[in-house]
Amino acid sequence: MGFFSWNCKKCSHSIKSPYDIPSGWEYMNEAVYLKPNGSIVIGDYDGYGRVGNEGHEIDWEAGEPELWHKRCWENAGKPGFSGSSKYSEDQGFFYATPTDEEKKEALQHTVN
Repeated sequence: MGFFSWNCKKCSHSIKSPYDIPSGWEYMNEAVYLKPNGSIVIGDYDGYGRVGNEGHEIDWEAGEPELWHKRCWENAGKPGFSGSSKYSEDQGFFYATPTDEEKKEALQHTVN
């Protein structure tokens, strides 16, 4: 199976796999996985459905996951589970190299 990902609940950019991330977008690999039961997993996203150093796999039986970029989640006040994230069409890897303006725009979405 190849890469797959979801869009951040705040900025709508994908949670990026760790491979070939454009300079300035490294924070988009740091994910927060919110579970319906209130559990929170924080760590780097591997691009294949696992978050954190211990490789917590997305729990498919709980439904589609809710994922945030860690920076976006913190700047939104660290909200709890509110519903699933949208599946990312770019799979967290297959996106065009962002322009400086796109990088700046994405960074602005991470602040309150």
